[in-house]
Amino acid sequence: MSTPALPERPLPTPTRESQGYWEGMQEHELRLQHCTACGKVRHYPRPVCPHCFSMESEYRKAPLGGAIHTWTVCHHPFNFFFKASAPYIVALVDMDAGVRVNAPLRGVTEADLRIGQRVTMQFEMVNKETTLPYFVAA
Repeated sequence: MSTPALPERPLPTPTRESQGYWEGMQEHELRLQHCTACGKVRHYPRPVCPHCFSMESEYRKAPLGGAIHTWTVCHHPFNFFFKASAPYIVALVDMDAGVRVNAPLRGVTEADLRIGQRVTMQFEMVNKETTLPYFVAA
């Protein structure tokens, strides 16, 4: 009798527009796409600036700090890979760079969370090609 295969972790698929973001993750940096025409941040990465409609952009390193906007406690994960980790917290964070990012929040209990609490982005190397962000209390 063979043991059932473990579920695979879902991983992002970088696109031409998001490649700079994922390369930043590999270097343990938050890199955000900026429009080279008007200078505004484009996050999530996309081909056209929503402010001036330019298609030109560049990636710039951003600070890793932020404040909790909200969070959820996942008791019933959407993917079976995460079942062993449940319950776990996913936070939506207002980054100091002016964008919102959601990622797991580690090392903090639900009872200790509050809106506005300072957190810092850190990085988990999942495999040779993929590094993902997570947050810890600042």
